[in-house]
Amino acid sequence: MNNQIFEIIAQSLTEDRISRIIDCDEEYQRSKLHEQVAHDKLAEVLTDNQKEMLNNFTRAAGETNSNAERIIYQQGMRDLFALLMALS
Repeated sequence: MNNQIFEIIAQSLTEDRISRIIDCDEEYQRSKLHEQVAHDKLAEVLTDNQKEMLNNFTRAAGETNSNAERIIYQQGMRDLFALLMALS
């Protein structure tokens, strides 16, 4: 039962809320701009085949990072839930 409650809470918190918070973070916006500039400079000198390989790599790395962030966030929620249960 506790795991079901956790899953409902975690899912509702992670869907749109995190995106809104990230979009408002100035440090994130600066790093995203830096990433885009670096990508564009690299794309200017690559062949079409190399661009495709780069895009495939960045897509795969993005998926990996997204999954790692989800796992870390959910583990933090589990730890918080366990702490609250221990304190009650």
